Amino acid sequence: MSATIPAAPSFQSRIQALAKTPLFQPRELLPGITSYEEQRQISLQRTVVIGKAMAPSLDTVRNLPDEWWHIHSDPIFSVDGASYVLLSIQLNLVVQTLSTYLDKQPDLKPLIEQLLQFDIIGQFCLSEVDHGLDARNIETTVTRLPNGDLILHTPHPGASKYMPPSAPRGIPGVGLVFARLIVDGEDRGIRGFVVPISDGQKTYPGITVRVLGGRPGTKPVEHCITTFNNVRLQKSALLGSLDKPKNERRHFQELIWAVACGAIVFAAPIITCLRISAYIASRYSQRRTVAGHGKGSPRVPIISFKTQYRPVLIAIAHAHVLKALYWSTARFFSDLSNPMELRHAMATIQKLLVQRTVQEGMFVLSERCGGQGLMGYNQIAAFCDEMRGSATAEGDAVVLSLRLIAELVIGRYDLPEPKDPNNILYKHEQGLFAETREAVSQIKHHRSDLFNRFVLPRCEKMTMSIGHRVAYEAGVAAGLSPQLTDLYLASAVRTDEGWYSEKMGYPREAQFRAEDDALQAALPFLKQWTEELDVKEYAWAPILSDEKWAEFFNSREVSPCHGDSVKSKL
Repeated sequence: MSATIPAAPSFQSRIQALAKTPLFQPRELLPGITSYEEQRQISLQRTVVIGKAMAPSLDTVRNLPDEWWHIHSDPIFSVDGASYVLLSIQLNLVVQTLSTYLDKQPDLKPLIEQLLQFDIIGQFCLSEVDHGLDARNIETTVTRLPNGDLILHTPHPGASKYMPPSAPRGIPGVGLVFARLIVDGEDRGIRGFVVPISDGQKTYPGITVRVLGGRPGTKPVEHCITTFNNVRLQKSALLGSLDKPKNERRHFQELIWAVACGAIVFAAPIITCLRISAYIASRYSQRRTVAGHGKGSPRVPIISFKTQYRPVLIAIAHAHVLKALYWSTARFFSDLSNPMELRHAMATIQKLLVQRTVQEGMFVLSERCGGQGLMGYNQIAAFCDEMRGSATAEGDAVVLSLRLIAELVIGRYDLPEPKDPNNILYKHEQGLFAETREAVSQIKHHRSDLFNRFVLPRCEKMTMSIGHRVAYEAGVAAGLSPQLTDLYLASAVRTDEGWYSEKMGYPREAQFRAEDDALQAALPFLKQWTEELDVKEYAWAPILSDEKWAEFFNSREVSPCHGDSVKSKL
């Protein structure tokens, strides 16, 4: 997989100009509190103006060139995670899915153009209250009438569509609703249907939207539960044919292939958050000082302590390597000569590795900034809240890893060959697979209780092992400095110290010292690598500099005071 990071996209200057407008100034730095309703409206406005500024073409959506992957990795989304969620639903899930039917259903083009211009808002209505990852079992139905018209219906509350933010909010809304097609009493399998949801003010007859609200600590997306009561649709609402698919499993995978693409693109803003967090923690750790060892000795920056420079340097290394992995995986996915199973597999591997690595890294960085790291105005803690949803967006990371490893262990397909079979990370990966295959050989069926007990709990670690190896390969292929990739390698080994000690005779003390060697080699590059994170314009935390802190300090609301003449009382 190629990992070379491409040149800037065509829309970069427009987005950079947009980021300087009042709409995108961080409200966390302003006095007072932004209400839920204000923030929800701001997030929607940001989504629309970003979409119009990026202005992706239909060819970009269909062919997945570098421009497509640049859209999702632009750092402007670090300002507002909700705006990214809304834009990704619109472009990656709705428009991308509709575009696959365009050749045979050209009447979809006006709708797609409206979606690309953000004149209407699209929702991807797949999962239900009772059916998340088992979405192949959804119960919403669309029944074909003798005249060809269609009736969309939710048979019971558990079949209501769960999560899409479909409530009317000023812009007309349309849903890409997945349901079981019933023709002459026969279940013909799952199809997608184009369903007008609202005129922007109210939902259409037969459609009930119940607002769930946003997730705590995040910009509000306003998730909803959507129910359909015998909603009449035109025959043109159906995407695809009336025929029953020959292979329902493959048909469903092809139907929701954009979800796999979403697993890749959703990693991009998370990696950006790590880049910004590492930048802030590095800069803060260099300017924050503590008292020296003796009386009169100069104060020393906290970055001089290994307990500080270790997590900061490792986070910086992870940020650079994961960015290379994103581009490597993106290009692999865009190459249609690669089998769909492998494209899904690489998307799953990247999703789990990025989610787990970034989550752990940002929590540590938040802690290493002390009390300042807890504050939303310093960005890192807010990023920690925002990124939690990434674990389940476009498929639960853990469950996807169960499916991936089960398919690899039973030999349904093989992953691409490693760049270096002698790499210690690949040996770890192969060792874990050997152990699991040994366990599987003693189990009669992959749906048995023994498989549940002795195989499934291994899957996340195995997926992470593959991820560490392909990420390291991507970093090397992207031309990252040896000091940086060596540090990534050493830190990856230490995630499973026991295995390397037990199976490879690599003692934990030797691992500790190898990582220390990598850290000492990396330390002289701290300032350079920090700047090369290339996020300065989007890092506005007051703790970045004395000047920023003074400006923030003086902007804070001051509580009422009695005045100097009144003595304080305890």
